Amino acid sequence: MLLRIARSRNGGKITHYDLYKVQDRPGMTILDALFQIQDKMDPSLAFRYSCRGAVCGTCAILIDKEPRLACKTQLAKVKELNQRLQEFPALTSSPKGWNPKEEILIEPLPNFPILKDLVVDLKRFYDALEKMKLWASPAKGNEPRTQNPAERKEIERYLQCILCAICVASCPINAEKEEYLGPAALAKAWRFAEDSRTSNRGHYLDAAASNNGAALCELIMNCVKACPKGVAPGGAIRKIKKELGQID
Repeated sequence: MLLRIARSRNGGKITHYDLYKVQDRPGMTILDALFQIQDKMDPSLAFRYSCRGAVCGTCAILIDKEPRLACKTQLAKVKELNQRLQEFPALTSSPKGWNPKEEILIEPLPNFPILKDLVVDLKRFYDALEKMKLWASPAKGNEPRTQNPAERKEIERYLQCILCAICVASCPINAEKEEYLGPAALAKAWRFAEDSRTSNRGHYLDAAASNNGAALCELIMNCVKACPKGVAPGGAIRKIKKELGQID
């Protein structure tokens, strides 16, 4: 199996692509292939990983022009996958010499500065979460706040977010407007707004209503198609926009 991998030894931008031939085996993932390359062919190759079980989001990269988790994506099935994303330049521009039928293209997540090779700077992503103060604010008092199954179900989908940033990487609005808070932050705002244990629901809606928030979203829904955990950030943003009177 041939992998054409983006390289940027000095960071900042992709400078060239290197082609590697890996020994495939049943069930082998893209992350396994990256380890094989790093261990046996090129120790300078930089990429992120942690859990290897699709629960941490660390290994998110662009695979054949689609943002995916490297630990969850099997080599043998890459060519069968299709997220059907609305395209923007990072998802359409192809490197010279790439043969889509014979090679798997591996690149860093778009919409983020490149630090080295497949490693991007996620400061922008985490800054949005911090700026909106997206953490729990329980009701006052010493009594524990419990949830019944119906209340839990209202936010269950949004609790699955692993902060992989794939939704932001797949978003055409984030590609055009760096100031946009992005799908993950807005979905998390809705998660806290809908949490029955929250005492200040308005805070989260106000955060989402900022100039760089939900109003910029055009409901393209790339984030829904690309999310590896089924969080559907676009659905949460639609609910926010409706609550704020931005759509009917």
